[in-house]
Amino acid sequence: MGNMLSTTTGVKEDTRYLDLLKIVLTVGIVFRHASLVDVPAEYGLFNAISKGIVLLTELCVPLFFVISGYLFFLNVPERPDVKWFGNKLGKRVFSLLIPYLIANVLAFLFYWLAMHYTPSLVSGFFGDNWKNPIYVFWTGPINLSLWFIRDLIIICVLSPLIWLLIRYCRWWGVLALGLLWLFGFQKPWTNFYFTLGAGLAILHVDVARRCKDFGPYLLLAMIGSAAAYWNGKIGLELFLLTGLPVGVWLAISAMQSSRWKIDPSWRAWCFFIYLYHYIPVIGCKKAFVQFLHPANDGVYLATYFASALLVLTVLTGLYFAMKKIVPKLTSILVGGK
Repeated sequence: MGNMLSTTTGVKEDTRYLDLLKIVLTVGIVFRHASLVDVPAEYGLFNAISKGIVLLTELCVPLFFVISGYLFFLNVPERPDVKWFGNKLGKRVFSLLIPYLIANVLAFLFYWLAMHYTPSLVSGFFGDNWKNPIYVFWTGPINLSLWFIRDLIIICVLSPLIWLLIRYCRWWGVLALGLLWLFGFQKPWTNFYFTLGAGLAILHVDVARRCKDFGPYLLLAMIGSAAAYWNGKIGLELFLLTGLPVGVWLAISAMQSSRWKIDPSWRAWCFFIYLYHYIPVIGCKKAFVQFLHPANDGVYLATYFASALLVLTVLTGLYFAMKKIVPKLTSILVGGK
């Protein structure tokens, strides 16, 4: 990812925009989880800004699934064999499963210590479920942002079925899963967004060109659907479907109109932030609220942004420090990225 990658058609595809997209989506997820809940309606400015950020960040996880499906199948041969899928899944053991288990163990220890020494920072989460290992590592997971990694592991295991669906049903298969997703059958094994990304790769769609051709028009549709959703006229799905290609188009445009060169190490940074941000950001915003006792829009906004920015700053410093001091351990934590 982030290089000139060869497709099975022999065409070199520039996917450097994905690095920028992952950084933006990672920051967006942190801000989403830093949002404050149950803020009185009288603080209208804060609620409007918070609601707007939450709406925009609805795109983050679906787009991460699309990217994952796309990259998983980007170089898939016309007829992949068991060895091809075995190699892919073997790599996911190190890049997804092991980091997932480590992050869950560390989250469990952090939560256990907090429950005993600073229970107010984690009040309202999990109840006694944290004592159930099945809940901790599967149903929860105890670090709530890890559900994305868990679902991604499941859909990767089922990737041969995804390939068969798209190979023989083409876009009709993707549409069928989309309808299941739309009408509430939202399970890891029917993940529409991963399948959409897989379809783009397997059917050799020129993503960059398509997004550039239709991006400006979809941006207008995205704005209209956001306004309709904001006023309760439609569901969230139309906003997501129009917003996903808009996000890709904006990232492509930004990379092509600048001389940015994103260091590959930032890919691992994204994964590290995603794995370890959730509990710190929850504890941080609770601590800020207890300390500041917000009583106006300005203090609420300061609490919100300070929580997200502080966690991003601390975890970024921790990641690069660990990378320098214990590079092998850091590589294991981020799945060798």
